[in-house]
Amino acid sequence: MKSEDRYGIQFKGLKEGIHDFEFIIGKPFFDEFSRLEVADGKVMAHVSLNRKISFLDLDIRLTGSIRVNCDRCLEPFDMETDYTGHLVVRFSDKDEEGDDELIFLHPEDHTLDLKHYLYECISVSIPYRKVHPDLPGGEPGCDPEMLKKLNELIIS
Repeated sequence: MKSEDRYGIQFKGLKEGIHDFEFIIGKPFFDEFSRLEVADGKVMAHVSLNRKISFLDLDIRLTGSIRVNCDRCLEPFDMETDYTGHLVVRFSDKDEEGDDELIFLHPEDHTLDLKHYLYECISVSIPYRKVHPDLPGGEPGCDPEMLKKLNELIIS
């Protein structure tokens, strides 16, 4: 199966109303989008599509974990991710530009490819600073050897 087909929804032929879809986002997805700086992960994308006569209304929820490098100790760790988004798909014969929550498809299209939208959702869900979570005792979860070296380099 081609990557484009993995994250596509064929909406032609769907009756009006709500339809649920699920996609598993894993290593092949992250390998394709190396700009994310996510080595691996397992994210479940739940898509609730409300089919209307003239448009599609989608609620999208991403939950799971992604493998990122810690900005403090540089060691990889699994970071939980939870993102909720909303997307409206309208149909138009003209080439129109959408925005973050609105896209346009040609009326003859029959499939909605969510791959790039899912990439954007994961991208904005990654915090600016990625650091290991603290351990249950309140100690940093980072590599102790690296923390020791960093502390030696601190100039007082």
